[in-house]
Amino acid sequence: MGVGRTLRKSASELPSTSLSERAPTVKKPTSPLLVLAVLAALFAGCGGGGSSKSSSGGSKNTTPTGGGGVNGISVGNCLNQDENFLVQPSQTVLDGQSPAGVSFTLTFYKDSAAARAAAAKKNKKFTALVENAVVDFKGNPSPFAGAPPAKISKVELAAIKRCIDKTKA
Repeated sequence: MGVGRTLRKSASELPSTSLSERAPTVKKPTSPLLVLAVLAALFAGCGGGGSSKSSSGGSKNTTPTGGGGVNGISVGNCLNQDENFLVQPSQTVLDGQSPAGVSFTLTFYKDSAAARAAAAKKNKKFTALVENAVVDFKGNPSPFAGAPPAKISKVELAAIKRCIDKTKA
């Protein structure tokens, strides 16, 4: 044999490889993706539901707190859907945030006189009167160091008034 020569082995002399000795195949993570797709489909179907109007034999809700059909639920729905607020509606009190991020509580009273009396007991810096409701925005942080605390704006108060007026109709 000469220098630098290599011997070739015949096919029968090579080590045999069976199917069980092959490198493992990479499994794709289909099950986590499938779960994620199902969850996305479920969340996409939640909350959007459309609205349907139905009458209940002509009987009106006789328990709203305020004139006509004005209550926290109808006003809250208007604020959420039409005015870009983020509120948690309930019958008499709304807790939420204005589009500018100011946290507030909107409390409805039987009439505007009761709302005025309640507003008079609160700090005027953090209270606003809108129709038969009192807006309390106490406890908001300053937007930057040295500035006064954030307040609900006149534009946002006008949006609340629009929703109250809309639900009166």
